[in-house]
Amino acid sequence: MDERMNDLDRLAVLDPARDREPTPMEWTRAEAFVERVIDGSALSVARPSRRRLVVAGMAATALGAVAAVAVPALVPGATERAVASWTAQPTARTGDQVLPQAKACAANGVAGETVATAADVLLAEQRGEATLLIQRKGGTIVECLMVGEGDRAASMGLIDEAAIVVPPAGTVNLETMSSFGDDDSLWSNIVGLAAPDVTAVEVRLDNGTTVQASVKAGWWAAWWPGAEGGEVDTLSVIVHAGSRTTTHRPSDLP
Repeated sequence: MDERMNDLDRLAVLDPARDREPTPMEWTRAEAFVERVIDGSALSVARPSRRRLVVAGMAATALGAVAAVAVPALVPGATERAVASWTAQPTARTGDQVLPQAKACAANGVAGETVATAADVLLAEQRGEATLLIQRKGGTIVECLMVGEGDRAASMGLIDEAAIVVPPAGTVNLETMSSFGDDDSLWSNIVGLAAPDVTAVEVRLDNGTTVQASVKAGWWAAWWPGAEGGEVDTLSVIVHAGSRTTTHRPSDLP
């Protein structure tokens, strides 16, 4: 390595998104987010009425008021393993079954460090080598995507537990939707709250792929390889509640 390079030069070489130029819409969102950070509104602990987190490469762009912070922490090869082993149909896991992953999630710096128990896990699903968790950390609900028992692909604060508002019967909301990575390691996720009578949620991508989301404990969540989580309305959310089925674009969800 050239000894004349400073630390920032060396980091730039390692940035997987260094050749990606944000779209005009992404620049607009990024500028709006910076303005909210400066005036303090992006740090509000109250639940915003609409929240979207778009994560592309190493930059986070917010749509609407944001009270959560995305903190990707990639382990070399972990994301590639997760994407390569991904399945459209998840396997449900209990808190006891994913306790090692829950403890690793609790020990990271998102929303503070805690000690997890099986009861803290609200939703857990397995797709290949990756485990997606929605769990409590103190008074905050967080999401973690883990590879194996401890290689964290990403972790994100979602909402203060005291601020949760249960959606009306037969409906879901959208807490966050994001994408991260580059090329073959690009992946997306989507997370929201679900009414107690919601029995199933599907994510149908505009390319025809249907992803079965997990639904448990008032939450629904899914992740998949691809960029749709960082794009505007390139997927549909299909909600099943009893005999009723409704289809929504993400922008239509509260």
